[in-house]
Amino acid sequence: MHNISTFLVTGIVQGVGFRPFCARLAEDMGLGGSVKNTSDGVVIKLQGSQTQIDAYLQRLQKEKPEASHISSIDLLFQEDSCEEKGNFVIEKSLRLEHQRVLIPPDIATCNDCLREMRNPSNRRYRYPFINCTNCGPRYTIIEDLPYDRPSTTMRSFAMCPQCHFEYTRSSDRRYHAQPNACFDCGPSLYLIDKNGRVAAEGEEALQICCSRLKKGETAAIKGLGGFHLACDPFNSEATQKLRRRKNRKDKPFALMVSDLARAKQLVYLTGTAEKLLTSSKRPIVLCPAKRNSGLSPLVAPGQNALGIMLPYTPLHHLLLEHFDALIMTSANMSDAPIISDNNEAQASLSDLADLFLMHNRDIHMAIDDSVIASQGQEYIVLRRARGFVPIPLASLHKGPVIIAAGAEMKSTFTLTQDNTIFPGQYLGDLKQIGTIVYYKKALEHFLKLYNLHPEYLVYDLHPQYISAPLARKVIKRPFNATLGVQHHHAHMAACLLENRREEPTIGAIFDGTGYGDDGTIWGGEFLVADMKSYERKGSLLPCPLPGGEKAVLEPWRYGLALLTLTLGNEEAMALSGQIWPEKKSLLPSQLAIMNASPITTSCGRFFDGVSALLGFCTDISYDGQAAMELEGHAKGESIAPFEILEKDDFLSLDWRPALKWMVENRQHHRKESLAAAFHGGLALGTANLCLRISERTGIKHVALSGGVWQNRRLLVLTLSYLRRRGLLPLTHHLLSPNDENVSVGQAAIGMAHWAVPGLEYVQSGQ
Repeated sequence: MHNISTFLVTGIVQGVGFRPFCARLAEDMGLGGSVKNTSDGVVIKLQGSQTQIDAYLQRLQKEKPEASHISSIDLLFQEDSCEEKGNFVIEKSLRLEHQRVLIPPDIATCNDCLREMRNPSNRRYRYPFINCTNCGPRYTIIEDLPYDRPSTTMRSFAMCPQCHFEYTRSSDRRYHAQPNACFDCGPSLYLIDKNGRVAAEGEEALQICCSRLKKGETAAIKGLGGFHLACDPFNSEATQKLRRRKNRKDKPFALMVSDLARAKQLVYLTGTAEKLLTSSKRPIVLCPAKRNSGLSPLVAPGQNALGIMLPYTPLHHLLLEHFDALIMTSANMSDAPIISDNNEAQASLSDLADLFLMHNRDIHMAIDDSVIASQGQEYIVLRRARGFVPIPLASLHKGPVIIAAGAEMKSTFTLTQDNTIFPGQYLGDLKQIGTIVYYKKALEHFLKLYNLHPEYLVYDLHPQYISAPLARKVIKRPFNATLGVQHHHAHMAACLLENRREEPTIGAIFDGTGYGDDGTIWGGEFLVADMKSYERKGSLLPCPLPGGEKAVLEPWRYGLALLTLTLGNEEAMALSGQIWPEKKSLLPSQLAIMNASPITTSCGRFFDGVSALLGFCTDISYDGQAAMELEGHAKGESIAPFEILEKDDFLSLDWRPALKWMVENRQHHRKESLAAAFHGGLALGTANLCLRISERTGIKHVALSGGVWQNRRLLVLTLSYLRRRGLLPLTHHLLSPNDENVSVGQAAIGMAHWAVPGLEYVQSGQ
C-alpha cells in the first residue's frame, strides 16, 4: 500500500529545468509518478510512502533550479493505492483554459555550457547557440504556453538523434531543454554585406566580422532580444562614425567587456556591481569610470561613469575572445525601439552598419538590455527589461484582471490577475510611431501568454497621453469600469507596493512632468498617500516654463526663468547675457512671454535649469542629459540654502535662496563645487520638508519615486538626511523610479480600488 498524491506547483517553473529536476529527484528518492507542464503550472504526481512524499516536497523547495521560483505548492488530490509503483516519467504538456504559469526571463549562458563551447573535443565546440535547461533564450522565443519547443521559434529546428537523446535522458543537463541544438540541427550564423548578400557562414562569418571591427567598421549583430550596433571603443574615428550615423550626438554608449578583470581596468567596481554584472540577468551596470583607460572620449562624453555589461550569449563570448571591449548599443535610430527582425535590420540599418552578423533563430519578442546604476552597496534600476521581464510582483490585494496603460515617456503597461502583478518591459517614448507598434505587440503577447481578458482599465489623467487609447485599441471590448490616476500618486503607489506598505506614507515624488489636479505641470511633489487616496502637502516653488516643451530641449530657457524669479528682470537679463552670450538675442523675447508661460513645479526641469546656469549643458541632445552632466561634474560637500515657505497649510520648498547663493559664489567656487552644493541643499531641504509633514501627521515613512531619484548623489544624500531625522525612507529596488513604474502604480491602485466594493478614489489637490 502506498500513497498517490498530486500537486500543482506555480511560479517560474517552466523553461528553467524544473521538470527534469523533479524527475531526477524522484528517481533519487525511489518515487514513482509523473510531472507535466500545464497552462496552470507544473503538475507533479507522486507514488510512494507519505514520509517519502513529505521529504520530496522539502527537497523540491530547497534544491530547486537556481532560475526557478516556487510561488505555491497545492495538493490537488490524494488516494491510497495497491497498484504496483511504476517509474517516474515526464508526460506530455497539457493546456488548460485559465493560465497561471509564470514565464521565465532569458538567462545568460551558464558556466557548464561555456566549458563545453571552449572544449575542442566537445561536439559543440565554438557553437554560438549552445544552451541547456539552466541557460539560454526563454521569453524572447516563447510564442505560447505551455512552454514546449513547438510553442517557440525553435519549432523549425528538428533535433538530431544526439540532441534528442540528451533531451530525453533524465540524467542529462539538457533533459527537456526546449532550445537544445547543435551544429547539425540548430540555428546557424552567417554574415551579410551591405548589399544583402551572404558573404560567409559559421566560424568564417565570425572571424571576418571580428577582422572588420578591428579595422574600424560597424557591425549590426543579432543577439538575444534584438540587434546591437558594435564598433571598437578604443577607436575614436569608428566611434564618431557610429554617432554620426545613429544621430546620437552625446548620449553615452554601453560597452560589453570580455570579463570581470577587463571591467576592472575600465571602471571602479563594488561588490554589488560585481554581483550584478555576473548574475544570470547580465544587465548593463553604470559604474564610475577610470581615467587613462584608453577608451575614446566619445564613448561617454561629459560623463564620469560608464555603462558596462558582460557577454550573456555564446555568440557574445566568442566575439569578445577577440576584443577587450566593444561598443554594444541598441540597433535603432535614436529613441526608436530595438530592431529584432532580420529583414527589418537589413532595410533599416543599411546606413548605420557596414556588415550584419546574423542568425536564423527568430526573436518573437524584442527586448532591450536592462540598465542598473551602482552606488556603493546600493543600486538603482534605470531600465527594467532583459533578464527581469516577465518576472511578476505580488499584489497587496486580490482583484480582477486589470490593464494599467502607463505613461507616455519611458512607457510600460502592467496587467494583473488575482494577487499577481505582471509589469511589461521598457518600451520607450509613445511619441514615436515605432514605439506605438512595439507597445501593441508586447501587450498582445502578454495577453496571449497569460490568457488574460482585462475587465478594468487604469490610466494617467493627462488628457493628451495616448497610452489609454492604445490599450483600448488592443483590448477591443468595453471595460466594466475605468479609473484615472494622478501621475505622481501612481509613482508613489509603485514604491509602496515594492515595500509592501499600505498605510499612509509621506512621498517625495520628483520627476519631469506630470499632469496636476490644478491643470499645471507638477514634478516636485510632497504627498501623503496610501493605495486609495492622496493629499498634496507641498511642492517645489513653482516657476514659469518659457517656451513650454521647447524648454525641455533648451534648458537655458528654464535657467532664465529661475534667475528672473530670484533676481528680478533687469539683473537676470544682465547675468543671462554673461552666462549664455550666444543666446543674448533671444533673451528679451523669452522674458516677454514669461507671464504667459505654463507654470511648473518640475524637479527635472529644475535640474536642467541649474545645469544650464552653471555652464554644463545649455541645450540637450537626449533625455536627461543636462541633469546627468550636473550630477556627473558635482564635486565637494557644500550645501546651498533652501528654505521652507508655508501658506494655508501648504509647504513650498523655496529654491531662490540657493540660486542667489550660487550666483553670489560664481567667482569664488568652481562650478563643480556649486553643482555639489545644489545637490546637498536640495537633499537637505527635501528631508526638512518631509520632517515638517511628519511632525504634523505622525507618519515616519517616506517614499522616494520619480525619475529624478535616478540621481545617485541626490538619493544617497537624501537617504542620509532622512535617517538622521528619524524618518524611514522607502526606495525602489525591483522597479525603476522613472516613468516605467507608473503602470505598476496604476495597477496597484486599481487592485486596491476594485478589491473593496464601493471604494471611492479620493484625491485632494492644491
